[in-house]
Amino acid sequence: DSSFVVATDPAGNTTRIPFSVVFKKKRFRQDKINVSDGFLDKKIPEFMQYYPEMAGTMVDKYLYTNNEIRIKNNNKISELCGSPHNQRLWEGKFYRMPGSSRAGFADHRTYYYGDKPIDRQVHLGIDLASTRKTEVKAAEAGIVIFADYLGIYGNMVMIDHGQGVFSLYSHLSQIDVVPNDQVNRGIVIGLTGTTGMAGGDHLHFSMLINGVFVTPKEWWDQNWIDVTIEDPLTESRFQ
Repeated sequence: DSSFVVATDPAGNTTRIPFSVVFKKKRFRQDKINVSDGFLDKKIPEFMQYYPEMAGTMVDKYLYTNNEIRIKNNNKISELCGSPHNQRLWEGKFYRMPGSSRAGFADHRTYYYGDKPIDRQVHLGIDLASTRKTEVKAAEAGIVIFADYLGIYGNMVMIDHGQGVFSLYSHLSQIDVVPNDQVNRGIVIGLTGTTGMAGGDHLHFSMLINGVFVTPKEWWDQNWIDVTIEDPLTESRFQ
């Protein structure tokens, strides 16, 4: 079977371009995260403000947050991606906040309380850490579609870059934009922080395509954008 990208313009002209799909096996990083009593004492009261239905022990409440609330949060994010702007608003590679990468995309995390594994999750972004309350800038031009608190993500901003491309910025200590703001690349949208399921000050950055989380690294790479997006688009104009 062959795979194709099909595009139709407002006049009804349709172009179909074949492309190759290669699936490669990948060994994902296995990460062990210790859930301490100090972390629970700090974080559970924050989540209780927004989700008072939580009950049981501190560990029970943590597991509820890391599972049920996580699902609700990701459903909300998927919903936000449901009506993307129909025009492309971005150009070139996306901006990466300077700082060290503390956790990678698709890391497989096992959470321990004491010596006992209590949960497993997959990390859907890249964690970038610099100094406390570092300025967080829009990775590319777009329209702000969310700027509020969202459970495990804490204070979060989402930007619609058009045609199904979205960026997400979470754990912010401060939000400096509101929904429907049009932002350019490099505009400050907030400050890094520890809100949500964050143990230390950092930015959790995600990229999504039509609601599906993808690795941000490719979107920071101009060569990948040229080969994967720009070249096929240029080719399609001549067919």
